[in-house]
Amino acid sequence: MQRIMMARRRALLAGGAVLAAARLAHAQAWRPTQPVRVVVAAAPGGTLDIHARAAQPHLQAALGQSVVVENQGGAAGRVAALQVGRAAPDGHTMLVGSGDGIVLQDILMGPRHGRARTNLRAVTMTISAAQLLVTHPRSGIRSVQDYAAALRSRGDRVTLAVPGIGGIAHIISEMVNRAIGVQVTHVPYRGGGPATLDLLAGQVDAMIITLPAVTTHVREGRLVPLAVSTAQRDPALPEIPSFAETLVPGFDVPSTQGALVPAGTPDAVVEVLGAAWRGALADPAVRERLQGIGFVIHASSAAAFERSLAESEARFAEVVAAAGIRGEE
Repeated sequence: MQRIMMARRRALLAGGAVLAAARLAHAQAWRPTQPVRVVVAAAPGGTLDIHARAAQPHLQAALGQSVVVENQGGAAGRVAALQVGRAAPDGHTMLVGSGDGIVLQDILMGPRHGRARTNLRAVTMTISAAQLLVTHPRSGIRSVQDYAAALRSRGDRVTLAVPGIGGIAHIISEMVNRAIGVQVTHVPYRGGGPATLDLLAGQVDAMIITLPAVTTHVREGRLVPLAVSTAQRDPALPEIPSFAETLVPGFDVPSTQGALVPAGTPDAVVEVLGAAWRGALADPAVRERLQGIGFVIHASSAAAFERSLAESEARFAEVVAAAGIRGEE
């Protein structure tokens, strides 16, 4: 009897191994048959573009096809998200976009304009970064406490540049303002580049922007860093405190970026694309470059990125409604 049981167990184990091998072979069987388009939901030179181009040669090597990076700005990434959502779900078109940007634009535009996220499927959350509150040396604001004091004494006469109404920087500002009971005048820009130029020139008092976009300016003393939006300090600039340890205990709002494909893309294709991204982000030179300017590398599973998007939508929808923020038609 014992011999029979052992034989059955061996048969079950063997069968399981065969099934696992078959699934692995199926997952690895797909390969692109033509160049892969990676549509970056922003203009060249921004943080989305930086990490897509850093990964490009490694994606090419892993997929065995040319990987063509295309920049498609407009409507805070919504134009690119809608474009990729309409592409064939065959693995030959990917979006590199901001997770919070996709979610926020869907919230702001409302169901009447369609939801970009409905037509997209997550592949991997590639990276995240802190948002950074900065000012210029001539402002007289040297700390996040000085910033809060300026808002309390001068109210809405203090100007804060944000890269787009309803973007993550705007949302973070609203969350901080509500927590400490102050107001600021938001000055919207069509991107981080123009906002940074005006802050450097002293045309606005402060700005919230993705930390890697201004790391060099901070290190060279052209901008004064005040606080990061993540719970922990950023390893790239560890001297900068967080909102959580200064003004708003428990505050933690990173900005996420990732790769997505059209909804309906098969599991096997998503698995291959996700593995290619994880390999690219594991490369020591890529990691050193991205971490050196303030990115946190995740290379998450597709399911983890989907959960992050859902959680962000629930969190940000409440802030947008409370602040009365409306999308730009």
